[in-house]
Amino acid sequence: MNSTLFYTLYLYQNGIGNFQMGYASAMAWALLVNIACFTGLIFLTSKKWVHYGD
Repeated sequence: MNSTLFYTLYLYQNGIGNFQMGYASAMAWALLVNIACFTGLIFLTSKKWVHYGD
């Protein structure tokens, strides 16, 4: 039944639907840290794969 349930929808269901605000907050912080790490990785490696024409 939940085979296509995305992380953000699961977060919303826990926070709003089930009133588990603490759990939803922890999930949101984990999502923020994951996105920040991925963004930092992209910025650090962009020197190798982004080329500007001279």
